Amino acid sequence: MAKSIGIMAIFAFMVILTSTITISPVLADTGFTNVQKSAGIIMKFCANETFKLQDCNERYEGIGWTDRVNVLIYAPGWNEDDDKIEQIGTTTNPIDVYTDANRVNGVEFTETGPDTGVFMGVVKLTGAMRYTVHDTFLTTVKTPGMTMDPDMLNISAHDRAVMIATSTQDGRLTVDWEYNEDRHVYKTGYYTWQVGQAEFHKDTYDVNEKVTFFIRDTDLWKHHREFFTNYVKVYSDSDKAGIFVGVQFVKDMDHAKVQNAVYDRHLSEPAASSLTKYTPDGEWKTYLWTEPGGVIGVDQDYDFNLMVHDGFTDVHEMGLSYDMDIYLNGELVESRNDRYSVDGQGIEPIHFDERGSAKIVVSNIFDQPGQEVNFSFQVAPEAILEEVVPRHGSFEVGSTPNYFVGYEHPHYINYLPGEFYMTTEDSSQEQNQLRVTNGDTIYIEYNDITLPRPYTSADTMEIVARALVLDTGVHMVSDDSEIFVETPRPTVTPVSTDIDMSKPTITSVSTDIAIPDWVKKNAMWWSDGQINDPDFAKGIEYLVQENIISVSAAEEIVDEDANITSIPMWVRNNAMWWSEGHLTDVEFANGIKFLMASGLIKV
Repeated sequence: MAKSIGIMAIFAFMVILTSTITISPVLADTGFTNVQKSAGIIMKFCANETFKLQDCNERYEGIGWTDRVNVLIYAPGWNEDDDKIEQIGTTTNPIDVYTDANRVNGVEFTETGPDTGVFMGVVKLTGAMRYTVHDTFLTTVKTPGMTMDPDMLNISAHDRAVMIATSTQDGRLTVDWEYNEDRHVYKTGYYTWQVGQAEFHKDTYDVNEKVTFFIRDTDLWKHHREFFTNYVKVYSDSDKAGIFVGVQFVKDMDHAKVQNAVYDRHLSEPAASSLTKYTPDGEWKTYLWTEPGGVIGVDQDYDFNLMVHDGFTDVHEMGLSYDMDIYLNGELVESRNDRYSVDGQGIEPIHFDERGSAKIVVSNIFDQPGQEVNFSFQVAPEAILEEVVPRHGSFEVGSTPNYFVGYEHPHYINYLPGEFYMTTEDSSQEQNQLRVTNGDTIYIEYNDITLPRPYTSADTMEIVARALVLDTGVHMVSDDSEIFVETPRPTVTPVSTDIDMSKPTITSVSTDIAIPDWVKKNAMWWSDGQINDPDFAKGIEYLVQENIISVSAAEEIVDEDANITSIPMWVRNNAMWWSEGHLTDVEFANGIKFLMASGLIKV
């Protein structure tokens, strides 16, 4: 009996062995492998831009009609080389992306860094082809409704793995990865049109006060480069015709941001100036960032991304042309001439064979001689640098204002602020003034033409917000202070009168200085809270570089206990008054010079 059992066991083993030998070639022919690498595979749809599974804010409902969906796949079995950034989604393990309207096969995702085992791809929804979502004074917005894979665009998967059109109103988005033969991991999310929103920030405004309001409507969104102005109608009981006021999305991204400021000192230049730079005349603002980001290591492959925005409006420019020179340790490694990008995003593969100081010089921007910037950084092992050329990312958690919370999307905040002034005389479209009288109601009128079910695609909705106007005779300067209308315009106290006479006197700037308009525009945006302190400081840095403002060693009066974490509020007021023409260039520059001498601004 025992002998029979033994014979049967040997026979069973031979059958299993024979089956294995027979099956293996078949699997090899299909491109799949019988080796199971599927342990621990996880897929997530993230509302935020993150390369870490634990930081993913998962979202599968209420996705915007033209949103970016950041998809993460944790697949440690496909991290085959610890020193390389790898891809999944090839013909042997295809990733398919589809909506109710379109499908794209063979989409590739890229590992977020060497040896992470996390693969990322951004799915960009594009709406329906040429569908009008906004049509009013000066602005018509239509969705592109295009479908194309990144091979057609030469774009990193971390920026767009695929662009895909959708059906109208609502539908489904599915990402399906066949990681082994007939073995799939997939997720499905639901996109929809959403009802817009219009609100004043206050219930009551003084007739002399600036009126602020906002619009929210994710259906207006198309692409992060298109921060165009949308116009909405505002009117009053006294002026039914009213005026049209422009609103814009608020950005929720930084093309090049150091994740942890403690590593700034490792850069050969401050991070703010080495990764975001203006051309010498301020006409263009250039951004440089890398995918997948983080440490720029030796013997690694990276995609450097270049974008150029208008220096005045910070709007992304299409049809980008430029030359690029790459240096390492002072020696020219490579020159790339006559580069061109139709959609305005240059992708430059870069590989460094040794450590040291690297510099990238971008010149002849838009074929304009003299339009040149350079970016410097270190190439070093991870043990020395944690973050050098940061990845393309959105706001850090915890730094988003309260009124943005819940409205964050990758690349943008669904918050379109607007403002206008009131007058008791005639309205003025050019001066952004609405005619009112005491006791009037003022209105915002936004026409939403993309409504979710149960509305039909032909339905529209007029969304109206209201506020009261009172004539109190008080002129509001800011949220924190008020002065009577008769009060003379603000002036800057001569710098020397506020300084201890035991310390050196600060000389005034030249009376014939001319500060560029783009710096004044930055000051206006900063005073309104539309840009942060570091972005405002870039304009000041430009004034220093051009010797419009300078502080000699003899003039420095640095207080060792000075708090340099933020710029004083009175400077914000000065910036507002200067941008509105109440202060001269000389008065404003003297105030900035005092801050520099005091160590409150460092450039």
